[in-house]
Amino acid sequence: MINTKLLVQQLNNFMKGSTAASEARVQVKLPKGELYSVDGYFDIKRISLLQNNLIGTRESHRIVFEVTSEAWKMQKPKLKL
Repeated sequence: MINTKLLVQQLNNFMKGSTAASEARVQVKLPKGELYSVDGYFDIKRISLLQNNLIGTRESHRIVFEVTSEAWKMQKPKLKL
């Protein structure tokens, strides 16, 4: 599980690294074989910047969020901001 501070820090590092990263496609990688969570929530386990190897694709890079099932159950949110 990562927190907001680490998420922003990682994304800023990607943005500083190359201009291609600022135009990167964002994807979510689910755990193998798991298509849903009991309550619909996942924790982010890892963030990776990957280069596409396909010729002629619109996006040269992608940012992938690897998720895992919640580490512990959280209470229902009080308010959506």
